Parts: sequence; structure tokens; C-alpha cells
Amino acid sequence: MLLRLLLLVLLATVPVHAANRMQQFLLGLPKPELHIHFEGTIEPGTVLEIARRNHLDHFPYGSVAEIQQRMGDAKDLPSFIRVYEELLSVIRTEDDFYEVAMRYFRRVRQQNVVYVEMFFDPQMHTARGIPYATVIAGLRRARQDAAATLGLRCEFILCFNRDRSAESALAHLEKALPDRDIIIGVGTDNPEDAGFPARFAPVFQRAAAAGFRLTSHCDVDIKGSGENIRDCLGLLQVERIDHGVNVLDDPALIARAREKHTGFTVAPALLYGPAPGAVNTFYFDRCARAAKAMLDAGLLVTLASDDPGIMCSQYVGEVYVATQARLDLSAAEMVAFARNGFAMAWLPAADKARYLALLDAYVQHFPSPESAAAP
Repeated sequence: MLLRLLLLVLLATVPVHAANRMQQFLLGLPKPELHIHFEGTIEPGTVLEIARRNHLDHFPYGSVAEIQQRMGDAKDLPSFIRVYEELLSVIRTEDDFYEVAMRYFRRVRQQNVVYVEMFFDPQMHTARGIPYATVIAGLRRARQDAAATLGLRCEFILCFNRDRSAESALAHLEKALPDRDIIIGVGTDNPEDAGFPARFAPVFQRAAAAGFRLTSHCDVDIKGSGENIRDCLGLLQVERIDHGVNVLDDPALIARAREKHTGFTVAPALLYGPAPGAVNTFYFDRCARAAKAMLDAGLLVTLASDDPGIMCSQYVGEVYVATQARLDLSAAEMVAFARNGFAMAWLPAADKARYLALLDAYVQHFPSPESAAAP
């Protein structure tokens, strides 16, 4: 009886505007989100609200359209980061951090996201004078309220910015040690240079010794992508790679990742399109097709959203819908992405089993014309 009630609640979360049964199925599918940046969840309207509340009279943008137009100036990762830091500069107080996180949690709960591992970049905030304690206090409150009011579980991943020093990364790791109860792991992000794993290896060794789980961004079609993936697996001893689609370029890397059960979080909707708020269709196709190829190769791959708020882009449920429609994937293949996400999540075995059972129950009971049994 309890399971039936739970399933009814899950089905009730599907947005009423869903166009067809497949969309309903995918939006209501219990799913994890393992590649989402706190800083990337802030939407243009929220940027403006917080700027006004914090009396930032010199903030240069006065409308959502202006912010969307500014995002169009992000032509590559370095230029994106410049725009990114400019917009997130409005986040100043504990309440700001809390509000941005809670708005994201409410949004994705409507797409039946039940578990989130969220990146956050403390160096982006401490570098502009925001105390680390302010950052973590706001995130901690949001995590508690998301669990209490939404039934959504969140853990955090501290990301080290690769365009800052390893010494800065180590200093922020030391700050995070008292917060092991909510920070589950560490990773790297921001512009990627060839050979970055060697610079951060001592930091990752310290993190592993302290009990943190390990991941790293390896961006799409970057010079030296294959070598960086290889060194992340070797020098950094990561359990997951974020993006990482260039693993497909090397059969030996595929075999190694498969043997190590390395997880991959692919985010097709990352790049901005030619119109404000539009997805870059070339990038989307590149990554969506790579995710399908990775699935076919037996790799542990899941779909993710990355920076949906600031990019006016797709949240993870919408990524599932768009990926399925673009590639005409089966329900079983889409379930496999969600199943892989729970399998690679940094959860205790018992909790992981409960999420997988929830997924199985949903698939079994959803009244879909297509069989949705997992492969």
C-alpha cells in the first residue's frame, strides 16, 4: 500500500503540460542529477532580484533579455567563465546562497529528481571577499529544507578551479574538512589545460585520505582530452569523469574505464545557441550521440544538465526528453541512463538499492504504450 501511494505521488509530479506519453514517462522517471553546478542554477530573473535586494546599483543589467544577450558573448569555456563570474557576483549573503539553491531544488523536484550531488565553487566566492562560512551555511540550510519539505536528498561536491593554483585548492580543502557531513567529494572544473591532473594530484591524495570521493571534469574535444582522462583515472584516481566523451576516441581507455566501473556524467545542453536561451544543437548532438555510444560500449554513463539556470537551458528532466526525441531512443535506453546514475552515485549500498527499487517500481507501473523494462 505504501509503495502504491508513493507511486501516485510520483506520477502526480509530472507537469500537466507534458505533450505525450514518452515525455510524461521521462519527466516522472525517478532520476538523479550528478552534474549540476550551484553557481549555474541561478536564473536571470533571480540575478536581477538579488542584485536589487543587495542594492547593487552599479550592476550593469536591468532585464532578463539583457542578461540573455550577455550570455551570448560566451563563445568558449574561458569567455563563459568570465560571464559566469560576472553574473554570480550578485550572490553575497547566506540568504542568497540559500535562495538560489532552494529555487533549483523546487524546480527539479517537479521533474522527479530525487537525489542530487551538487558542485559548488567556493574559490569563486572567497576570491571576491565572501567568507567560506557564509557559502556553506546557506547551502547547508537549503539541503536541510529540501529534504524536509521536498523529499529531495542533496550532497555537495567541492570543485577546485583549474585556472587557480593547487595551493588555493588545498587551502579550500582544509576549510571543508569540518563539513564532511554534507560535502561528499571533490572535483575540478573551469578551463582545462593539458596536464592539469599532475598539478592537482597532491590535493586529490589529501582529499582521498580525508575520506572524500573523487571526480573531475574532462571537457569535450579539448586538446589533450585523452591524456587528461587517462591521468585523471591514474594520477587522480577518480571514480567519475564529468563530460569525458573523448573516452570514445581510445579503445584502451574505454576498456580501462569499463574495468574500473568509472562513471561519466554527460551534459548535452551545456553550450549556448545562436539565440538567447537557445541550446547549441551541434554540441547537443555531439554529446547526446556520444552518450548513446558510451551506453552501447558498456560504460557507466548518465545524463545531466550542468548549468541550466544561468544558461536559460534545459534542466535534467528536459535533457532526458530532448535526448530521447533527438535520437529516437527507447524507453529502456532512457531508463538505463537513470539506472546508471543511481549506480554511480556516492550513496551507501542500502540507499542506492532503495532508489533503484523506486525506479523499478515506477517503470513497472507507468501506463506507457512502450515497454519500459530496463535492459
